Amino acid sequence: MLVAQESSPPAGGAALGQIVIAGLMFFVIFLPLAVFVIRERAGRTTVVGRLSDFSAGLSGLPRWAALPMFVAFVSGMAALIGVYWDVPIHMELGRDEGPLANPSHYPIYFGLMGIFASGVLSAALAKGKLPVRTFPIGPHWRAPMGSIQMMATGLVGIAGFPLDDVWHRLFGQDVTEWGPTHVLMIGGGVGVVIGLQLLLGEARQVGARGPVVRLLGPLLAGAWLMGASAFLMEFDLGVPQFPMLAQVVLVGLIGSWTLVYGRLAGGPGGALLVVVVVLVTRAVFAVLPLVNDLHVALLLPYAAEAVVIEVVAILLRGRRGYAFAVVAGLASGVLGMFGEWAFSQWLMPDPWPLSHMDTFVLWGTAASLAGALIGVWQYQRVEAVAARRASDPAPSGAPAVRFRTRHLGGLVGALVAVGLSAAVIPPADPPADLVANIQLSETGQSLPISNPHGGGQPRWVTATVTINRADLVSDPMWLNGFSWQGGDFYSAPLEKTAEGTYRTTQPLPVFGQWKTGIRVHYGTRVMAIAPIYAPADPAANAGEITATSGPRPFMSEIKFLQRERKTDTPLVLWTVAYVLVGLVFGGMWALFAWLYTSAAGGAPSPTRRVRVGSR
Repeated sequence: MLVAQESSPPAGGAALGQIVIAGLMFFVIFLPLAVFVIRERAGRTTVVGRLSDFSAGLSGLPRWAALPMFVAFVSGMAALIGVYWDVPIHMELGRDEGPLANPSHYPIYFGLMGIFASGVLSAALAKGKLPVRTFPIGPHWRAPMGSIQMMATGLVGIAGFPLDDVWHRLFGQDVTEWGPTHVLMIGGGVGVVIGLQLLLGEARQVGARGPVVRLLGPLLAGAWLMGASAFLMEFDLGVPQFPMLAQVVLVGLIGSWTLVYGRLAGGPGGALLVVVVVLVTRAVFAVLPLVNDLHVALLLPYAAEAVVIEVVAILLRGRRGYAFAVVAGLASGVLGMFGEWAFSQWLMPDPWPLSHMDTFVLWGTAASLAGALIGVWQYQRVEAVAARRASDPAPSGAPAVRFRTRHLGGLVGALVAVGLSAAVIPPADPPADLVANIQLSETGQSLPISNPHGGGQPRWVTATVTINRADLVSDPMWLNGFSWQGGDFYSAPLEKTAEGTYRTTQPLPVFGQWKTGIRVHYGTRVMAIAPIYAPADPAANAGEITATSGPRPFMSEIKFLQRERKTDTPLVLWTVAYVLVGLVFGGMWALFAWLYTSAAGGAPSPTRRVRVGSR
């Protein structure tokens, strides 16, 4: 069982000793790796090199792809196991004492280092037959483009760890999965799959064949969907800090992207295999939360979209271009959104309201279309890489025509995806005059607490809530009684008793370290909470909110759920920090596009600079 500290943990960064230990852990991993790289590039025999040759013989992949793919898979699984363990810990126990005080951080940290190391391994092992287009690292060292993508995304993920501590020191802790530096870690970690997909295309270019190679196409699409779905974890667990429409858009975007790619790469049944990969891995991710009696993240299974895309592929009789993307995106958007609505009623803590389905279908279909366009673009680039030969003539035709036929669909999909995300992700604050009159009643009922901590005399209440602006909350996305970080997590819809008046359907804890309130999300972006109780938190400079009856103005959710955020940091510093993190994250995606485009159609790399003695 996990037990948190009774006292208030630090809210502004880790102790220096923990940072030093984390740095030492980094060097323990990467010093041996550096020695291997030096010896391998010098042409010396290494244990890793022999293992790479052995794995290449088993898989049919070249030495610079076989072992690195395995290392990346194991590392990615470790990181995601840690993430799916970490978020429930923060939901139930609040913030931690530092990066080394939380056991879930270890698999995340080592997983991210392993992901970066997999790219380094691939680049170091790049000898013998290499792709037509490679990336120059040194005078006698060229690496496959996929290796560079793997290293870059792994580096972004690793950089998120020290940047996270810097962020906490400047701005306080943001206890949300979607904090800027958290997005760097998760996005950088799962982005390695995009590098692996490119690396597989390069491996096929130099002659990789066999059942393993054929199966890897849809399996990697499943791994990409598995990783990208981690961004939906707060919705899966029932503590979303961003609008429900963001969930709809992300489900449509990443679902169509990966399922379309999987169907094209794997042929009949490829989209279904992608779903199988996701379901199997999510069962693995549930093990540690279950063992530690934590909440388990369920998921929308993408099954409806997968079936729709399979049917569209059959009806279009093997078409693989942007026409397939448009039809598959529109069909999986409309029909798939209704399918996921049905699954949400069964699986989601906050099910999608049927009354908002017109909005969900509109935005979800746009996102699905964008994802399908990106998926087809990515697949076409991988196939172009796989089919490329050094003897191929230079591309013919006007550059504008080549761009329109090859890249315009993918660019449109990417721009639509960015626009949709920017429109639906930022939550909006409630109006200043939105007030809940809350009448609390003591109750002898209580709920079981999985990991009790924080002490305090147990006190449980029920609440009758009268909201003065009944017109605003008459058809909400959700209206819940909410409690978290007291050793467990509870969220249950309120029951309507009269116009604008509601009552809780389960008792609420108002003691110890619990943070309790009434959550409402209405419109497409407004997210608010009327706080009922929160303890004093000296480390976060937050006072106690006492549980008494009376009027409670609704406030922006982020101010209550992320009480540790500093309010005195200058706005210009916030702006600069967000811009810098955004540039790093955006640069990772720009690199993805450039590497794929260059590997598929860039000028062949010179071979005379590669070592003569390379294997």
